[in-house]
Amino acid sequence: MIRPARGATGFWERSDGPLRQTDVASFRSACFEAARGIGARVDEPAFVGTSSFHAVTITGSVGAYVVLCHAHLPLVAFTDTQPVPGRPVSGFVDAPAWAGSFEAVGLRALLVDDLSAPMTRVDVSELPEAELIQIRYWRPEVLSDLLFNWWD
Repeated sequence: MIRPARGATGFWERSDGPLRQTDVASFRSACFEAARGIGARVDEPAFVGTSSFHAVTITGSVGAYVVLCHAHLPLVAFTDTQPVPGRPVSGFVDAPAWAGSFEAVGLRALLVDDLSAPMTRVDVSELPEAELIQIRYWRPEVLSDLLFNWWD
């Protein structure tokens, strides 16, 4: 059973206290470090709307990868498909060989097997009520839908 931590959906109530924020500067630094190592460039797509993640595209001779960094949990995921606001993120791939810079700054890369886990294998019982309400409303199908969302 997979147990996401508080903040997985990006929602909270005042009585729960604010969620911690992922260190975006460390994430960006890891992106540039990874790109330098493979002779690639870094682009930050501009998304309109609210999301539970930050995204950077790393493009080079190895192809183009979108690196998603959860806004509140020290997690990253990789996709070969540009996210479309309002739609579930797709095209997840396991971390490329050059992704060690993310672990070096404390960000854990999620595996495709975990991201594609159906919600029946995800234990959300310890999440606060504010997040459970959102899960019941949005009805994510897999863990990636819960973690990397556009819910507002």
